[in-house]
Amino acid sequence: MRVRAERGENLRARRHTRSTKPFPVRTCRPLLLQGGGVRNTPNMPAHKDAPGIRARRRRGGSVAFYWIASDASKSPLVKEYPVRTVRLHFDTDEERSARCWRLTAELKEWLTSRGVGKQAFNGTLTSLIDCYQRDEDSPYRAVKWNTSRHYDEILALIAAAYGARRVDALTGKDFARWYRVFKEPATPDGSERLRRAYNCMKLLRIVCNYGAASGYHRCAEVALMLSKMRFSPPAPRKVAMAYDQAKAIIETAIAQGRPSIALAQALQFELSLRQRDVIGEWIDDETPRVQGIVARGMRWTGGTAWSDIGPDLVLSKTTSKTGTLGQWDLSRYPLVSCALQAFEPLAGRVGPLIVSESTGLPYSQRNFWSHWRDIAAAAEVPPGVWNMDSRAGGITEGADAGATVEDLRLHATHSDPKITTRYVRSALDSTRRVASLRAARRAKSE
Repeated sequence: MRVRAERGENLRARRHTRSTKPFPVRTCRPLLLQGGGVRNTPNMPAHKDAPGIRARRRRGGSVAFYWIASDASKSPLVKEYPVRTVRLHFDTDEERSARCWRLTAELKEWLTSRGVGKQAFNGTLTSLIDCYQRDEDSPYRAVKWNTSRHYDEILALIAAAYGARRVDALTGKDFARWYRVFKEPATPDGSERLRRAYNCMKLLRIVCNYGAASGYHRCAEVALMLSKMRFSPPAPRKVAMAYDQAKAIIETAIAQGRPSIALAQALQFELSLRQRDVIGEWIDDETPRVQGIVARGMRWTGGTAWSDIGPDLVLSKTTSKTGTLGQWDLSRYPLVSCALQAFEPLAGRVGPLIVSESTGLPYSQRNFWSHWRDIAAAAEVPPGVWNMDSRAGGITEGADAGATVEDLRLHATHSDPKITTRYVRSALDSTRRVASLRAARRAKSE
């Protein structure tokens, strides 16, 4: 009897400690950690605002993140869901959280189509966001991939902070307070995050307008309330990359064995191209394809390819934002010619123009930024100058050289000349020309 009692105590002790240890999951062989997200241990980053997330510590000490359908919903129908586990190939908590919210919304939509949760809107802000993301008639369905990814990040932030609040109990004072909270500095000595706060208010307007159009209780009143409120937008950037900075980055990238970064920088500055029109982007692709570049369940799209360059070195590219066809004679741009020397001979080259030397695949946005920032630092370019400032730098240089607004608009593939003038970050040369013309006119009249 004494032996049985001891065995019973040992069994109860093991059951008590089992929940804190890694355990196997049927859909994924590696051992995963679970506990309301990821447990906060010295070597494990905290990540509480991502439904269905789990993490696995790998042999080398790194952490791999997964989204698990059975963790995102306790419905018994989850076992029939075709996507049981998804690896999260992202570098930041915000990106992983947004991806988890997106996958969870798709899961709930699938469950709804099978009779689970037909009445999705229960009056809370979280349920309204959920409806906005998964409703087939929602305007969310019409936005581009990169826009929906940005929306997911902001909506996940709102849901984590105030998702439990009931929409019919919200007032203007609530939104004013939320705006103040969202713009608070990330660190005590940091600056206010106006862009973050403004984007949150913008998305709240969009979601409440959707709720009003859907006839959800009191959403129309809240949407009207938000339309009457004013929130300070972030100030437009005033930084433009200089020619010497672009040249230094290109030379440093070549010296460090990263000609891909050098060529990307040259195209962005000289041709005033957007980053994603040069390096492309990776988007979700659940459909099996036999053509194109596919890796880790994602497909590369939108970037410049060698086939876009003709035998006469004229680059013809349809830009992603406006759909405008731009054409540039690469032989007329010294920085591009310098960067292309690392790729000679050019004849016979195929595939994406900008490919990582480490992976042989096109860069992800985060990976490209990381390498570019390191190279820019080595080139002694101030941290306040961003890669995205290359476009403004090229347009500003053209304006200072005396190019007309129309020529600059066509060169930057803008649809509206007003947008072009926003990219001109320096007016000094323009005001000097005006002063010289006025002085010359006075001299003639005297």
